[in-house]
Amino acid sequence: MDESAAIAHVLRRTTFGPFPGQVEALARQGAGGARGATGVIESVLAAAPLVPATPVFDEEAESASDGPVGSWLRAMADPAAGIHEKLVWFWHGHFTSSHDKVDTWDLMWRQHLLLREHALGNFRELAQAVTIDGAMLQWLDGAGSIALAPNENHGRELMELFTLGRGNYTQRDVRAAAVALSGWSVDDHGSVAFDPKSGNQRAVELLGRSVTTVRDAVDVLCDRLECARFIAAKLHHFLVGRVASEQRVTELAAVFTQARLEIRPLVAAILRDPSFVEATYARPRYPVEWVTAALAVCGIGNAATAFETMNTLGQSPFYPPNVAGWPPGNQWIAPGTAVARAALAVNAPALPEIAGAADPVAAVFARASIYDPSPGTRTAARDLAFELRRDPGRAATALLALVITSPEFTLA
Repeated sequence: MDESAAIAHVLRRTTFGPFPGQVEALARQGAGGARGATGVIESVLAAAPLVPATPVFDEEAESASDGPVGSWLRAMADPAAGIHEKLVWFWHGHFTSSHDKVDTWDLMWRQHLLLREHALGNFRELAQAVTIDGAMLQWLDGAGSIALAPNENHGRELMELFTLGRGNYTQRDVRAAAVALSGWSVDDHGSVAFDPKSGNQRAVELLGRSVTTVRDAVDVLCDRLECARFIAAKLHHFLVGRVASEQRVTELAAVFTQARLEIRPLVAAILRDPSFVEATYARPRYPVEWVTAALAVCGIGNAATAFETMNTLGQSPFYPPNVAGWPPGNQWIAPGTAVARAALAVNAPALPEIAGAADPVAAVFARASIYDPSPGTRTAARDLAFELRRDPGRAATALLALVITSPEFTLA
């Protein structure tokens, strides 16, 4: 793999790019004081977190450029974004809440800011905070749960999906966790409060340890080796694109445990391992990732177009389908999605640049940051350019549609 292709690979996995011209700029400057993929890995790890503008909470204009989705998409599309922005997205798919059930955008945005605060911080602190977050309490029916008759949904998902994984607890543990998590409420103004009268006041046994409060329960879960393994395996799959071997999970869990569940050392261990750079095109570019990159390649900066396309492809911020989040898998790049993807090329602002290039094929590949096209993709592009050579505008549209629907662009 040449240097440009390696840089593009790192950016596809650790950011929402690469964006036009970004790979060339990083190659020229020797990102992070080193060349190629190694330098870019260190650069994205060191990049400062972005601070999105506070959105307008208009329930009738969720896809507006100044709404919650638009504000987050601008951060995703910022070339200055590093791994932090990608981790905000990862945690949104892990500690899920959806505006389909959560009352207000204000609550959803507060949770978003919470994920931003802890995205590369300490997992224990993140789990403690999100467990009593207003949006999460509404989403998992934790709001209004009382110790004498607790709602078990919150406690079950905290263990199964957020900390331990399936099979690492019993129904008795679910009941104990539910009791410890009881007593919290969210009022009409979005304020979260604990009521000692309805909350738990007695010790219960959770996974062999005595707990009374939310903090006690989350500490017990985070202290389990199963938690370190579960989070390490899930982050590895997300960043590398492949299921980690048992040995690799053990190694990463040890890193995570020794770091006292600090997320940054775990992420760094995943990215710095040779397996990360070697695993090219190993997973789909999920719709939010693909749309953000494709809009930049096409020169489109319209939040409504982004939101509409993401919805068509089945994924949009703040609307996970269920508490398990968005599933991994190749269903995201099913052939039936190609038409919706290709539609972005029609009348795209970038077409004149491609049509006016001395070599439109080279220009469109460069704009899409594809430096290692397969022989099949390269031949298809050359054939299209030749067939439509007398109509540069039409050729540019066809080439752009071909490239953004190619395996090299729809995979990460």
